[in-house]
Amino acid sequence: MKRIKVGVYALVACVLAIVLALPVVATAQQPDPAKARAEGKIVSYGQPDDWANWKEIWQVFCAKYGRTHQDTDMSSAEEIAKFKAERNNPVADATEVGMIWGPIAVREGVAAPYKGPGWEKVPAWAKDPNGHWTGMYVGVLTFTVNTQIVKNVPRSWADLLKPEYKNSVVISDPRTSGTGVATFLSAVFANGGNEKNLDPGFKYFAQLYKAGNMKAIGRNLANVQKGEAPITIGYDLQAASWRDTLKGQVPLEVVVPSEGVFLMPGAIVINQWAPHPNLARLFVDFILSDEGQRLFAKGYAHPIRVIAGNLTLPADLNPKPITQLGSSAKYVRDWNAASLLLRDVARRWAQEVLGQ
Repeated sequence: MKRIKVGVYALVACVLAIVLALPVVATAQQPDPAKARAEGKIVSYGQPDDWANWKEIWQVFCAKYGRTHQDTDMSSAEEIAKFKAERNNPVADATEVGMIWGPIAVREGVAAPYKGPGWEKVPAWAKDPNGHWTGMYVGVLTFTVNTQIVKNVPRSWADLLKPEYKNSVVISDPRTSGTGVATFLSAVFANGGNEKNLDPGFKYFAQLYKAGNMKAIGRNLANVQKGEAPITIGYDLQAASWRDTLKGQVPLEVVVPSEGVFLMPGAIVINQWAPHPNLARLFVDFILSDEGQRLFAKGYAHPIRVIAGNLTLPADLNPKPITQLGSSAKYVRDWNAASLLLRDVARRWAQEVLGQ
C-alpha cells in the first residue's frame, strides 16, 4: 500500500524497464541486538508520522533499543529507485511499499531477504516466499462522503454511476498514484475481474468518466475540508484520520462499497545494502510482534496477523479499524502478475478511460 502518490509514471516505467546488473546477495542473517545498539540511527523511506501510526511505532521501537530514527517520505517507485541509486553509498535501511511494488523491488535486486520470528505468522498471500518483502497491515478501499453536500450517500460502485453524482467523485490517478492503483483494482474486483483480468475496471471507469461524475481535482484533506471533493475514494485508515481531523467542521461518512471488501496491504522491504542491517531486521521483528501489530491498529490499519487469525486485538482497539473484513474479503493472490500489469494500467487508462 502507499499514500496519495506513488511517483510519476516516467519513474515507474524506468524502474520496471531496467534490470539491475548487480547480483543479489542472498543473505537472511538474523539480527544481533548488541551490534544493533552500536549501529546508531535507523533510516527509513516512505513511513511518515501521519500514516498508519508510524509516529508512535517508531517512538516505541527507538525507546526499546535506545536508537534514533529519520524518515523521508516518498513514493514506492522513488524508494526502489533510491535504494538502487544509493547502493554504493547507502542511506536508508528499510522502506514501506505498496505490496504490488514488492515483486518489483525483487526484480530490481534492492530487497534483502529476511525471515524473522514473525514471518511464519503472516499469510502466504501477503509475503514473498523468500522473505524479500512482508506484509505488515492492510487497508480497505472505501468512499468518504461529505454528507452536508451529498444527501443521498452512495453505497456501491454501481451507485456512483448515477447522474446525481455528476462532478462529485474524486479519485487519485492510477497512472501516478499508489492509492489510485488500489482504487482501480478495487473496482476491478468489484466488477468481477482480478489481477489477471483488468477489463472490468477499465469498462467501469470509462462509464464513470463518460457520465461526467469524475471530478478532476486533488484527492487531499484540504479539498475535502473546503467541500470541493464531495466523494473521495481511498483507504479506510486515511478516511478515518480525515474524519477525526475534521470532526465538528465537515460531516464525513465512510462507506464500504456493498460489492465487497477489497484488501491492499503495505509491505516492509529491507534495503539490500542497508547501512544498519541489524537494526533493520530488529525493526521488522518488532512490527510483526504482538506489540507492533497492535500499534498499527491504533492508526486504523488492519494488522496482518489479525487477518491471519493468530493475533487478537484487545477490547479497546477493536473499534479502531473501522471496516469489518469478514471471510469474503477480496485481494490479489498473485502479486507478481499484478506488478507486471502496472504499465498496462497507465497505458490503457489514457486510451480507454480518458481518450474515449
